[in-house]
Amino acid sequence: MKRMILMAPVLAPMLTAACATMAPPPPERGPCVVDEAAKMHFAAVKYRERMRGEIEHATHSAVSRIVRPGDMVTQDLRPDRLTILLDDGGLISGLRCG
Repeated sequence: MKRMILMAPVLAPMLTAACATMAPPPPERGPCVVDEAAKMHFAAVKYRERMRGEIEHATHSAVSRIVRPGDMVTQDLRPDRLTILLDDGGLISGLRCG
């Protein structure tokens, strides 16, 4: 019994560590890839801000930007960025990497 009491401080952290949950792995983020499936899925869909995460995930983009007609944009090339093109009515007219 005495031996069990002496081992309790050693075993307690190990036993409680087994109950801890691990964080989920980070989502795959790499160079942006816009394939035909992504284009077809989001084409002519009314854009809502809550959709941004889904679109970024589908294209493996780390960041995205929204471009409406007449918006000025930078011409820098960022392989991890997705550009979501909207028409005058707020519908998605295209997806483009860079």
